[in-house]
Amino acid sequence: MMRRTFLTWGIAAAMLALTTGCSFSHNDAAALSGTLEAEELPVVAEVGGTLLKLDVDEGAAVKKNDILAVIDDRSYALTIKEAEAALMQATARLEEAKAGSRNQTLKKGAAQVQQAASSVTVAQARVRQAKANLDRVQDQMSQAQSQLEGAKQTLAYQQSRLQDTNWLFASGAVSKRDLDAQAEVVNQAQTQVNQLTAQLSSTQAQYAAAREDWEAAQATVGTSKAQMDSAQADLDLLQEGSTDYNLKALLAAQLQAQAKLDQAKLQEEKTQVLAPADGSILRKNVTQGELTKAGSTLFTMMKKDQLKVKVYIPEADLSHVQVGQKVAVKVDAYPNEQFPGVIRSIADKAEFTPKNVQTTAERTKMVFAVTVAMESGFDKLRPGMPADVYVTEQVGAK
Repeated sequence: MMRRTFLTWGIAAAMLALTTGCSFSHNDAAALSGTLEAEELPVVAEVGGTLLKLDVDEGAAVKKNDILAVIDDRSYALTIKEAEAALMQATARLEEAKAGSRNQTLKKGAAQVQQAASSVTVAQARVRQAKANLDRVQDQMSQAQSQLEGAKQTLAYQQSRLQDTNWLFASGAVSKRDLDAQAEVVNQAQTQVNQLTAQLSSTQAQYAAAREDWEAAQATVGTSKAQMDSAQADLDLLQEGSTDYNLKALLAAQLQAQAKLDQAKLQEEKTQVLAPADGSILRKNVTQGELTKAGSTLFTMMKKDQLKVKVYIPEADLSHVQVGQKVAVKVDAYPNEQFPGVIRSIADKAEFTPKNVQTTAERTKMVFAVTVAMESGFDKLRPGMPADVYVTEQVGAK
């Protein structure tokens, strides 16, 4: 009965703090409101292709290594066949060298050298094209960064003006309309910063993809040159006869062909997208039949038994909390229960109170974000539930 009376008093004190703007005292329990969030885990496609099957829907529970999606593997199967043929060819060359060269193979060796030289030319052209695309995307990224910096400066200026206007409003020097107008200017500036931040992230992703293409093209040039050198070595071997060194080179070529075959089989295995951990599907970001690229996020998972809630504590009360401190969490769905949590992190920088947390006047106050990790109740708690966090232990309490 005493504990229920204490919690009821704590809720009343929290409501009074939220409506009056007062902070909680060192000896009182206060509620900080937030929303339960999941610990998200992206499920990324390691290879590209058409999505033939999507075996799970949003909300589905999955276990580690469950098949979530299947990507068309036909091109990868062809790569395997090509690698098998290359291995057979390398093996035949090795066996032929061991048996002794035959004159009728000389023309074939010369043709292979010419074909390898053509592959080098094509690969070099691809490198030039990829580099031009990389430079273009880099220019776009620099422009986006410059625009974002300007928007952040504008936001900081407007926030400073909002603080001045708030002070003037408190002293009666400006009207409520002027205060609201300046708050709207700050919101617009924040929206601009958010949009430019998203644009910069998109451009950075494009830059990463362009750089990957450029590096892959460079690697292709190296591979093509190695193949040309190998073809030339084979031709020299046919012309001069086999030596111990030549036999070792052909053996190495055979091993290289085997490695490429193993790599091709590994790529084919990755066409089955598996769950990386136990959990449930939060979002499905693709549809069946869609063409996806390597690195694309197909699903967003929630890790099993991992929930958190972010709340905001006034600057004046920051000394009352610390990382590792135990808290109690209540949700509307279970009004007579409280769930244990622990403070995992406290932001090192202050920010204005988020728009959806306080009133217009309270949004100008500085707060610190506090992240609370849930320790139990995962069979009842769900992402998106409104939650109240009660800080009942004081820093330094015995």
